[in-house]
Amino acid sequence: MMREGEAEKQKQYAALVWISRPLEDADLQKISSIKDIGVLQRTPIRVLHRRSPLEREKVIHWMKIDKIAGSSQYFILHLCTQAGTYIKEFVHGDLGRTHPSIGSVLECRAEILQLDVTDVKMDSF
Repeated sequence: MMREGEAEKQKQYAALVWISRPLEDADLQKISSIKDIGVLQRTPIRVLHRRSPLEREKVIHWMKIDKIAGSSQYFILHLCTQAGTYIKEFVHGDLGRTHPSIGSVLECRAEILQLDVTDVKMDSF
């Protein structure tokens, strides 16, 4: 039942992210202005041994950043995506296999340190 209609499901996440430069106010605006963006993801390197090498298009519905007090390079990224999106790869780009990524949007290196699912939206319930 959880797999049915996966393309229509949305998942919300909170991710602890590190970037290679200080976060700027313009970055907050840039990220929060992105709505319903298409992301092209090739099968991630970390799962390539068990998944078919495909190219998938997924949607990032919205994102926002919460700053972490006392830190200029760490932040919490909140995002809502189409189910099946590889979030870790969306953050770091997976050596160019996911585009765009947080790293490419912010024009710096980005790494995900923690990821939590905060909500699952299923229209069938």
